[in-house]
Amino acid sequence: MRQVTGVVVCVCMLLCGGVSPITAVAKEANIQIEPRLAYISAYNVQLSISDNGVATITGSVMGKAGVTHTYVKVTLQKSESGTWTDVESWEASSDSRKSSVDTTYQVSRGTYRLVMTCSANSESTSATSATKTY
Repeated sequence: MRQVTGVVVCVCMLLCGGVSPITAVAKEANIQIEPRLAYISAYNVQLSISDNGVATITGSVMGKAGVTHTYVKVTLQKSESGTWTDVESWEASSDSRKSSVDTTYQVSRGTYRLVMTCSANSESTSATSATKTY
């Protein structure tokens, strides 16, 4: 009797659409699956531009316990004729668990973004900020 009940439940779920392939669910939710990082516990890149064109540039990396070296490089890019052109770069490194760049830069009219690469011990990753227009 249990086998029949189990089969009936499975057939009902399939016919009623109660089971969706995991890839379809991930696409609908716009979920990005990334592998766990062994040495990096957190990283962040952020760009804001004030009404007078002062860009606030922030990029940081935090290593997990036991990390002995971190590094971060942040590059400000401007969109010109559909391509991204490097404007200026900043970098920081430390023999500790955290490195960060936190600075300001006067920009001209246009659309900008930040591209960051960071590392902790031998592991590295990258991230891109949201675009901002001044």
